[in-house]
Amino acid sequence: MKKVEVCIWQTVIKICVGVWFIALCTHIGWADGHLQILEKEKKLVLKGKISEALGEYESHLKGSVEYLVCGHNGKEYESIIVVEATAKEIHDALSKLDVQVGAPPGYDEEKDEPTPPTGTAVVIFVEWKDENKEKKVRAEELIFNVKTQKPMQHVAWVYSGSRVVPDLDSDDEDAMMPQAFMSNDIVALRLFDASALFQNPLPESSEENIYKKNDALLPKLGTPVTLTIEVNRKMQLYVLITGRVQGVGFRNFAQRNARQLGVKGYAKNLPNGKVEVVAEGDKTQLDALVVFLREGPRYARVDSLEIDERPFTGEYETFGVRY
Repeated sequence: MKKVEVCIWQTVIKICVGVWFIALCTHIGWADGHLQILEKEKKLVLKGKISEALGEYESHLKGSVEYLVCGHNGKEYESIIVVEATAKEIHDALSKLDVQVGAPPGYDEEKDEPTPPTGTAVVIFVEWKDENKEKKVRAEELIFNVKTQKPMQHVAWVYSGSRVVPDLDSDDEDAMMPQAFMSNDIVALRLFDASALFQNPLPESSEENIYKKNDALLPKLGTPVTLTIEVNRKMQLYVLITGRVQGVGFRNFAQRNARQLGVKGYAKNLPNGKVEVVAEGDKTQLDALVVFLREGPRYARVDSLEIDERPFTGEYETFGVRY
């Protein structure tokens, strides 16, 4: 009888441990050494490096780049970053985050015009160590626009999912697959490059040879980097700004820039001399607002920003000034 009770308790313990382990894995996401899924934050973290082949055909390409990101055996010679994950792994990881595939760019025969890509918007960050100092930038800052003579403007990349082509490795003659699974094209800089998983929606990207690497910021070739792809979700930011920020028009400054960006919420002076900002919008809008808040109006001095990400509420109709 005692042996039976012991076996039952051992079984119960094993089941509890198994349930705990599954819950833990679900909470932290899946990681295999070069790709990690963070479900709560709706983002992927990828290991990679600055392409060592970048500029390999300098005399032919004249420094132009076609891809922000590719995988191994992709077009590494015209890509800024090469990641260890394959396009298929990234595609499957996004499916785990319930991110829906959009539609790649194509051509409307009836209207006789190209159609832009559609799909979920994402923001991309790059991190690396420079002389033991951590650097983190929006991926666009590693690209230089030869027309404007400035770094590429921040953008929400479109997850279109790549055009579908015949699967030549399948025994099924009718089998199809995303072209990116074969080419390992991941983030394209050209607007109508349908081979990649992600496209650049900026109209300027339809022009030839408009982008080059940003030599003023790009780390040396081969530098290990961490790439983060984050869904451009709606959220609320609670921001406390410290410094000379009262009596200098800071609230009106915040209101003006927030409204231009389409951000809703309010700015308010606090008794302790700080300014409180509550802002709601999507991540790209809020990131842009934070840049303005760090700078402040002409006569302000911003010493620090405390930023807290909170759930989106949708309770604000516009961005106002509170007293």
